[in-house]
Amino acid sequence: MTNSTNTSTPANTVELPAPVATYLAAKIDQDAAAILDCFTEDALVHDEGQDHRGRAAIKAWLGDLASKYTLTYRVLGADRWDTAAAVLVEVAGNFPGSPVTLHQHFSLSGDRIAALTICP
Repeated sequence: MTNSTNTSTPANTVELPAPVATYLAAKIDQDAAAILDCFTEDALVHDEGQDHRGRAAIKAWLGDLASKYTLTYRVLGADRWDTAAAVLVEVAGNFPGSPVTLHQHFSLSGDRIAALTICP
């Protein structure tokens, strides 16, 4: 998984749904297995203009990120709804334009993430 560090979590961040909180912690801990466990079997991740559907594709996406980048994450804020959450994350690393602030939009199904869209 990517090399990463959580530098802080602001006080104004809402309590996130368990699968979203677990996903963010697993990203910070570089725990690919824990990240994958957050998703439904047929989950969809949309990142950098590409779709990754299903756990096998999500695993490949995570591996690709890990092979390209060393990243740090800082949660700037979050909103929560019954079956969704939006998290604002500053991502810094060895990529052009670093750091960037990204919106991560999560749709939930039960206790898993059904969809994750990452956009500027």
